[in-house]
Amino acid sequence: MFFKRTRDARKPNTQPANDASQADVTGAITPIGVETALGLDDDPIRARINALGSRLSLPTVRRALGVLEGEHPSGQRGSGYEFLDERTYMPGDEARFIDWKATARRGRPIVIDKERTVTSTVWMLLDGGSEMTGITAAGESECRVAFNAMRMFAMLSMRRGDDVAVAAVNSQGVVKAPVANRPVDFDRALRHVSRRIGKAPRSMEELLRFAKRIKDRRSLIIIVSDETGWSQVNPASIKTLRRTHQITAVCIKALNPFSVSQAPGGVFDAHTDRRIPAYLRTSTNESELSTHRAYMDTTLHDTLERAGATYISAASSETMFSEFVTMLSAAMKNRDVARGVR
Repeated sequence: MFFKRTRDARKPNTQPANDASQADVTGAITPIGVETALGLDDDPIRARINALGSRLSLPTVRRALGVLEGEHPSGQRGSGYEFLDERTYMPGDEARFIDWKATARRGRPIVIDKERTVTSTVWMLLDGGSEMTGITAAGESECRVAFNAMRMFAMLSMRRGDDVAVAAVNSQGVVKAPVANRPVDFDRALRHVSRRIGKAPRSMEELLRFAKRIKDRRSLIIIVSDETGWSQVNPASIKTLRRTHQITAVCIKALNPFSVSQAPGGVFDAHTDRRIPAYLRTSTNESELSTHRAYMDTTLHDTLERAGATYISAASSETMFSEFVTMLSAAMKNRDVARGVR
């Protein structure tokens, strides 16, 4: 069973929290089923994710994920998107590689050589700490948003023919699921790693240590955690990891513990189960913490972007889906502009 608690691992202060930046979330304890947590029930977002993967053409999917560098140049001739050179047609060349405009200009068949792209296993690393059993600012389970975010990347990756590897990491260690290349296998992988979530506090240090041991160089690594988890990550570690892999950071926005004074039962610390005192749940603390988090989100975005990582954050599966589509659309447009495509 999963429990809706909100977010971080500090004990609640017995003194009034004048410094809202020190306030970490916790949440109302409400058991939710594994099916609900994984988004395997009647989840409209899951249906939209599956529809997105099936509607997009294969070339579009390849270009979209190629922007995130799940695939990379190989330096070899073959079918791809990057122009290599052009040459005269030779017996044995496939007709589909003939450039008819160049052929008309030159008066003889001209073949365009493109650089072959190769794909790698897409790695999805989930923060499996007990902090991820909390609820988001939108009232949705953090782990449910995390699973749906992972599912978005997985659907397109598998549509392209990539393998997807899933692992959950906390202070007790790493749980890896068998590599998936079908949606049903991916759901099974999520079930497998879900057993790790909530068993121990998070350890972003252990998660990054595991990421650095991935030998599949230049593969796409997607790291999923919440705001407090990402605040514990040293940007230098991401920059070092970025030298050998492409990184996408997914950040789940957690509930503001000072904004739920009307919630039955209040909110609880993720580690100690101690209740946040009612006298701390004030509009002043709520406003201060919201402002601090907005600042931290902007700082995190800029920091990870400078380190070469792609950053996406949201407080619900719905918003995460919209951000994902917007990110891919913008990245593909920028790539086309850079290549001179109108």
